[in-house]
Amino acid sequence: MRQGDTTTLYKTLVPKLAGLQLAYLHVVHGGDEELLQWFRGAWPTSLFVNRPDRPRNEISIDVDANVADVASIGRPALANPDLVERLKRGEPLNEPDPATFFGGDEHGYTDYPTLQTS
Repeated sequence: MRQGDTTTLYKTLVPKLAGLQLAYLHVVHGGDEELLQWFRGAWPTSLFVNRPDRPRNEISIDVDANVADVASIGRPALANPDLVERLKRGEPLNEPDPATFFGGDEHGYTDYPTLQTS
């Protein structure tokens, strides 16, 4: 959601969703740190936070600060079938090709190189 007063919307919607005892809430961070802190306090189960285009050395920043339970990755996960191994080794990541995202076939999902094939 990008239009209008999203803070008011979230502060109305999230408590109602929390009452349903859902397993998790996944938030794409839009830059409002105060709202993110509010989500943590308002959400009773697991909170997933995605900060698009964050540097790899900041992937765990929200988990480390107890603002999130899980740091979701997004595009790097699509482009790196061996993402965990690359992060462990400090290896470079493949650049994702947005033109292939959700394109209807396997292109962009099965053809990124792994460390063993690159």
